[in-house]
Amino acid sequence: MWNKPFEKLRRRMTCLYAAIFGALILVIVAAAYTFIWWEILAHEKENLVAQIYHEGEEWVESEEAPCSEAAIRSGKMLAYFVNADGSKVILNQLGTGEAGQELMSHKDDWPKKLNTSRLLRMQSANGVRYRYLAAVAPVIDGDKQVGRLYMFKNMEFYYHAAYKTLFLLLCMALILYFAACYFGYWLAERNIRPISNMYAKQQQFTADASHEMRTPLAVMKLAVQGLQEDEDSRLSDFAKESVNMLQSESERLSRLTENLMTLARSDENILPVYTAQVDITALCKKVASQMSLLAAEKKLQLKQEIQDNLVMQGDEMALSRLLIILLDNAMKYSSEQTQITLRVAKVKTHLVLEVRDEGCGISDDDKQKIFDRFFRVDKARSRSQGGLGLGLSLALAIVRQHGGSIKVFDNKPRGTIMYVKLPTTVK
Repeated sequence: MWNKPFEKLRRRMTCLYAAIFGALILVIVAAAYTFIWWEILAHEKENLVAQIYHEGEEWVESEEAPCSEAAIRSGKMLAYFVNADGSKVILNQLGTGEAGQELMSHKDDWPKKLNTSRLLRMQSANGVRYRYLAAVAPVIDGDKQVGRLYMFKNMEFYYHAAYKTLFLLLCMALILYFAACYFGYWLAERNIRPISNMYAKQQQFTADASHEMRTPLAVMKLAVQGLQEDEDSRLSDFAKESVNMLQSESERLSRLTENLMTLARSDENILPVYTAQVDITALCKKVASQMSLLAAEKKLQLKQEIQDNLVMQGDEMALSRLLIILLDNAMKYSSEQTQITLRVAKVKTHLVLEVRDEGCGISDDDKQKIFDRFFRVDKARSRSQGGLGLGLSLALAIVRQHGGSIKVFDNKPRGTIMYVKLPTTVK
């Protein structure tokens, strides 16, 4: 069964495959169309030069005109015959139509060298387009060149045929593209499934292990508590210290278990969302007041910049936990005699929550990892302060639970800004 991250990954991979397949299909279509058109044009150029030689021979033998009257009237084939140096017109078969006039007006574009051809694209004053293939070859009488014969073949039929061919190729390309998209979607699913199965097993293990650990941990805590409260027991100082250590570690394991259970629920999208009306101003002030005591113990100043009359729909317990996580995280990485600022305000239709500290800051590489589970920027320091490496992962889950976003920025000149943006209404 797919969860949201893998479904998004599948869609992204499908889009990538579709883009690659689409580009390949377009390249193939463009190459095929260009090759076909190039071959047709080369064939027509060769045939037109050969036709000029044939018509030149017939002119020498019987002075038969190169083009028929019907071809001239329709503009399908036109001719222009001059002497060898081009100073005298022997035969003008351009006709009196607009096409012939346009050809004459573009005489400078005619092919200059013998046995060459050129495609002429012209447009009349009233917007009519003309496309002719022009070629020139010598007319030989015995061993003597008696003139130059220009012939012009109307290429409109070929252009219309080329457009139809291109349209058919594009239709075929579109069909192939949709087939490629379907194939890409199937291929993405096939590639992701092994990873998804491993991830699902990891999720199941986390959930099962967390669930199974709760009962023995509860028994352990009760046993430790019983030892501490048993006044008849005569424990040595070392035993008392060991019992206290067991209590501390059992509390830590209990927090770890609860956090893992919460993250497992968020992975399966079963994290409950209680969309009650929450007084954010009162909630933030309450949490800030509670955390101020902890800040004072660590010789830190917690400054509040909380806008009045802020409300939103959401889970009050989860939002309170989010604030505690962010403020606690800022305190862990702040030096003594520095300031932490909690800023909450409404911007348009969203609530913006910022926690600014003046600590050691976070490197650009670590900014990409701090929301990963069990990641700690300073592992030794986090361990000594009881950090589990799950706080910001939980914060991210809570923010997503409310349809928001969380980002981390540098706080100039030093420190970090945790920036949270939450919609006032949960969808």
